Amino acid sequence: MLHTTNMIFNSFTCMRGLSEFCATALFMLISCLGGTVTSDQNGANGNLMSSVHYGLAVVVIMHIFGFISGAHANPCVSIACCLLGYIGYKMMFLYVICQLAGAAFGYFLLLQMLTQGMIDGCKQGICIAEPMKSLSYVQILSIEGFLTAVLVLAWCALWDVRSGRFLDSVTLRMGCLVIACNLAGGQLTGATMNPGKLLIPTLFKGNPQTVLLQLGGQLLASIIVPPIWQYACTPRYKPLQADNTERPTQELYLTP
Repeated sequence: MLHTTNMIFNSFTCMRGLSEFCATALFMLISCLGGTVTSDQNGANGNLMSSVHYGLAVVVIMHIFGFISGAHANPCVSIACCLLGYIGYKMMFLYVICQLAGAAFGYFLLLQMLTQGMIDGCKQGICIAEPMKSLSYVQILSIEGFLTAVLVLAWCALWDVRSGRFLDSVTLRMGCLVIACNLAGGQLTGATMNPGKLLIPTLFKGNPQTVLLQLGGQLLASIIVPPIWQYACTPRYKPLQADNTERPTQELYLTP
């Protein structure tokens, strides 16, 4: 029988992949459906409602799918999880593929739920994240990268073993964090902080040039933040120098 680390398609792994697929599809449905309904509202009120829908969608999927696969529903989160060593590269690629497929399926279902009049009446397009036209390319990259970095930092803190005592209401706290990030940058870059939510609607209608900048900021954050967390915020264990022991000294560690 093959070792479990070499067998990616077993029942447990397929269950986790299916969980990510369903979580991302549900996330797209809830967040984009709410954003479509409030798309005719301008200014702070429309941004507030869209941000609340986004945050509550995160609460829903974390509550339903969190204990199965972690409910990442976001390729940036899965990349960060892999870089921190909590999942392997094969599992990360499976997660990302299932997330993108789930986002496409959820967006397809969304379009079937809306009338043609609602689709045609949406100025920017259904669930399209268009940056503010006055922003430069560097600003778009920086803002989206910063907001995604805050999200990835929140996940790094959640995965840290030291947060085990603070898991009560963690879904609500993560939802509030997403709402805060979306309120801060929603009117600037769209603040999707999620490549799936960004790319899939763009296939139907969107500006590929600005999407690449937004995507670049998100991916940079998912790659840069985990090492910073690991080396700056994680305690370093020092080897215990001991004589006359049967075990190698590198296997004995002291907590800092």
